[in-house]
Amino acid sequence: MIKKVVVIGTGNVAWHLAHSLPLFGYCVVQIFGRDLDKAQGLALEIGADYTTDYNEIYINADFYIYAVADNALHQVIDNVKVDSGVHIHTSGSVDIDVFRGKKSNYGVVYPLQTFTRNKKINFSKIAIFIEANSTDTMPKVEEFAKKLSLKIFDTDSRQRRMVHLAAVVGCNFTNYLWQVANELLKENHFPFRDVMLPLIEESVDKLKYLSPMEAQTGPAVRQDTDTITKHLQLLDKNDDFRHIYRYISDLIIKSVGK
Repeated sequence: MIKKVVVIGTGNVAWHLAHSLPLFGYCVVQIFGRDLDKAQGLALEIGADYTTDYNEIYINADFYIYAVADNALHQVIDNVKVDSGVHIHTSGSVDIDVFRGKKSNYGVVYPLQTFTRNKKINFSKIAIFIEANSTDTMPKVEEFAKKLSLKIFDTDSRQRRMVHLAAVVGCNFTNYLWQVANELLKENHFPFRDVMLPLIEESVDKLKYLSPMEAQTGPAVRQDTDTITKHLQLLDKNDDFRHIYRYISDLIIKSVGK
């Protein structure tokens, strides 16, 4: 039997799930969103119903997937009065207990990935971290997650928050450093993609067979203080970038000495 899903949310994660779930045998029957244009637009893209009214949320779905901003999750769950099916949120940092006392069957399916609207991804390669409120609910949450990916990890809420922290450091912080690199290159009229992408791709590719520590290169790991000093001089007009460079270099030097 085809399982029915209501997707609650219209952001990047909601967009990807709404487009991907039909490929895995689920029927997305409805999109709920607080913004009419976004809810209607996403629903039309996948051929589903839509609503902006909590009272009109479909009452007989198998799964209700909450893909909304972390700071809105409490409020949205409070306003969804439906208690049938399994209610699942997709956040990395919000405790499973956000559902406690409000829903009977609930869990978490946290896909560890950076999602950008209109850029489709392969869910089968994504690590997904799951939780459930009971032994009865867990098989349903696990079945749902395994339709999306082969990389499924059982966690508790604290472990999942640590995974989310690791993702912020390893992805969001790294992306900001690429932004810094882009600004430095732009100042000297060089294109980021042509100059940096080959370097980034090789750096990532090495991590397939080396640990991050083993793959570390550069002046700090060599303790090349002359080059570090020259780089800091080049950044004399940008205190923020100098601070980042100095601090991370010091951390790398310390890590080599351990």
